[in-house]
Amino acid sequence: MATPDVHHKTVLEEGSIKARIAKLYAESLLAVALQQNRVEETGEELASFIKDVLDKDAEVEAFLISPVVGKKVKTAVLEAALPGHVSEVLRGLFAVLTSNSRLDLLRGINAAYQQMLDERAGRVPVKVTAATELSDEQRATLTETLSRMLNQQPVLRVRVDPDILGGMIVQVGDRVIDTSARTRLQTLRTLLFDGASSYATGN
Repeated sequence: MATPDVHHKTVLEEGSIKARIAKLYAESLLAVALQQNRVEETGEELASFIKDVLDKDAEVEAFLISPVVGKKVKTAVLEAALPGHVSEVLRGLFAVLTSNSRLDLLRGINAAYQQMLDERAGRVPVKVTAATELSDEQRATLTETLSRMLNQQPVLRVRVDPDILGGMIVQVGDRVIDTSARTRLQTLRTLLFDGASSYATGN
């Protein structure tokens, strides 16, 4: 019988470990940003890098996290990708991540850092799933409504999913408000099915 590998990690365990390490980096980044009085600016810079570089070109991200690419080459590519006005705080983060071969944590660090910024400012992240893009008026109305409900400033993170057909799904922490047309249809089908079953059995 083969001896089990006690060092084997599941995908979920690996993801959890990476999330914890990313949070540690984010906490260190926040500490440095506080010293430099660039807390919000650092968050904006990091989010912009994720959006303008990694999100726009999957090949760049794959290149940066590849274990076969040398650190010097990655450093050169990063320097080329970063605009000249990027702060030394962010450059320092990239240098440390490159040196430690942990550029794969960039997205996790950004997520953890943005969460810490929201907590410091009393903002509450709200996940919104809508069938179509929300207009500025819809966003403003939803933000105002949630602000009154939560007594905090909501930060909308909107995802478009045409499969929900209409309405929207709003999630704040573990609390979910589902007004989607898909859910209403499923509820209607369940009621109709239960009614038909009761009728067929004479109940």
